[in-house]
Amino acid sequence: MDTAHSHAPKQSRSRQSFDRMIEAAREILHEGGLSALTLAEVSRRSRVSIGSIYCRVDSKEDLIRAVQASSLYAMDHEFAALVNRVRRKALPLRELVPAIVRELAQYLRRHAPLLNAFIERAAQDPVVASVGRKAYTQNALDFKLILLERHAEFRHPDAEHAAATCFAVVYGALARYLGLGGHVESGAGEGDWKQLIEDLGQMALAFLVMDVRQGAQSTKGTAR
Repeated sequence: MDTAHSHAPKQSRSRQSFDRMIEAAREILHEGGLSALTLAEVSRRSRVSIGSIYCRVDSKEDLIRAVQASSLYAMDHEFAALVNRVRRKALPLRELVPAIVRELAQYLRRHAPLLNAFIERAAQDPVVASVGRKAYTQNALDFKLILLERHAEFRHPDAEHAAATCFAVVYGALARYLGLGGHVESGAGEGDWKQLIEDLGQMALAFLVMDVRQGAQSTKGTAR
C-alpha cells in the first residue's frame, strides 16, 4: 500500500490509532461523500486527537490520498479475488461473459459512494486522479484477461480490442447508472438494475461472438 502521503507508524499501538483514523475517514466518505469529511469528525469517530492526526498526515488533502491508497489497495485485491473465483469455474464463453459482468456490477455498486468521492476529488487533485486511473486500468486488465482465456470462442477478428471494448462499454453503462463522477445528472438510477446487468452481459457476449468482417461486407453490398 502506498503511504507516501501519510506517516504510518510502526509501533503496534500507534498503528492501531492510525488504522482507526483511516477507517473512520473511509466510513465518512462512504456515508456522506467528500463534503462530510472533516478532521473533527474523523477525530470523534476514531478517538484520535486532531493533533495526533496531524502527526500522521499534513492536511485533509493528504488524509484523502491516504484513504484512497488504502481503499483501492484492498479493492484491487477484492476484484482480483472475484475474477479468480469466476476463473476457477472454467465456464464457457457464453456463461463466462454474463458472470464476469455481474461480478463487476456488484463490485462497483458496493463501492460506488467511496469511488464517487475519489472521482470528485480527482478533479482538483492530480495525485488522486493518477491513483484512480491506475486502479481503473488494473480492473480493466483483469476483466480483459479472463475474457481472453476464451479467445478461441471469439469470432471478433481482434480479440484484445474486443475484450477491452467490452470492459469500457460495460463500465461506462454501470458508472452512469451508479452516478459515478460526471454521470450524476445524466440518468443515474434509471431503469432496472438486474435487467441492466443481464442486458450488458448479453450485449458484451454478442460483440465477442460477432464476426464484424461479415457485417462490413454486408454493408458494402447494400451500398452498391
